[in-house]
Amino acid sequence: MKYDVVVVGAGPAGSTAAKFLSEKGIKVLLLDKDKFPRDKPCGGGLPVRVFNRFPYINDDFIESYSYSASAYSPTLKYKLEFQRDEPLIAMILRKKFDNQLVKLAINSGTKFIDKKTVIDIKISNNSAKILLDDKTTFESDIVIGADGIWSTIAKKIGLCKNYKNICMCVFEEYNVNQKTLDRYLGETRRCHIHFKVNKSAGYGWVFPKKEHINIGVTEFRQAIHNQKNKKTIKEKYIEYLKILKKDKVLPEDFEIGRIRGAALPTRPLEKTYSDRVIICGDAAGFANPVTGEGIFHAMASGEIAAEVITRALEKNNTSEKFLSKYQKNWYKDFGKDLKLLYKISDLWGKENEKFIDIICKDDKLSEYSVDAIIGRLNARTCRKKMIRRLLYLKIRDKFLKSKN
Repeated sequence: MKYDVVVVGAGPAGSTAAKFLSEKGIKVLLLDKDKFPRDKPCGGGLPVRVFNRFPYINDDFIESYSYSASAYSPTLKYKLEFQRDEPLIAMILRKKFDNQLVKLAINSGTKFIDKKTVIDIKISNNSAKILLDDKTTFESDIVIGADGIWSTIAKKIGLCKNYKNICMCVFEEYNVNQKTLDRYLGETRRCHIHFKVNKSAGYGWVFPKKEHINIGVTEFRQAIHNQKNKKTIKEKYIEYLKILKKDKVLPEDFEIGRIRGAALPTRPLEKTYSDRVIICGDAAGFANPVTGEGIFHAMASGEIAAEVITRALEKNNTSEKFLSKYQKNWYKDFGKDLKLLYKISDLWGKENEKFIDIICKDDKLSEYSVDAIIGRLNARTCRKKMIRRLLYLKIRDKFLKSKN
């Protein structure tokens, strides 16, 4: 059977693209290698801007909300604390969240088949054909590769040549009762972020959920400038748990579970389209290179891909030239931010204790920093606001000194 579009990968990027395409009456097949519902390595923090852009994401997708947060300097000397009446960030379980997105696509008319692994793709003048590991083939006018950081589609068509731009993380999601969550993380479900924990080129996190705590450490490869610290990221994670127990973020008898690992992209592919093919989400390298958050960019890229593909099918033009509009559109939408954030991410490999001290001492800088971390402010707006504030503080201090 021939489809208008075959989407490979049923994560947030693929299922979002499938949903929007199906709503336009386009015949869509959505494939995934795993049996759904399935779990996915992830911290599970969902930025507020996801709700702003995709209003159909409601409480059915969400486990809990965090209304407060604490961020710590590398030496733990400085601590930034913040609390709001509205949620700072939403918490999700990927098994539930991704499955809900797939249901939306199905309800919109998408055909979904799980437990199907794509191993090859062939592009001809007339169609695109994908080959599965059971030797089944599917034919379509266009293929969307949304099959994760190790994307088969991106590799087979020559768009992904190396994996230099990644970050590594280790984490675990622990089942925790309500009483323990209330005692250690409060009714506001306080998040904890430890910058450069255990001299890592990244951060540690504690994300409380309805009946879970997600704890992890991530390290950004692009920010590692030397190898003085020989400890593995797993060793840093184990030491991080000791810090959390000592600071009473976790109970003393908290036991380490089965530690999981994952890789995340930190820079977009140079090219995210080809004849009859568009690459979305992690497969295209769309994730925040400072925090590692990728759900917003995944869903946004899926939406943009659907818009371009709809026009391509209407005009019967699936050429590389026409599909290049996809890259122009995502770059205009969020690409400039990712470019700036990649430059900023180098700070994970540098000393930033003094900068955190400055932020902690000024309410405005604290507010901007929190808004940037949780995705309420885009990177370019945040940078402008922080530069203006720092200049104001410098001029004010000089003025006060001159008066004295």
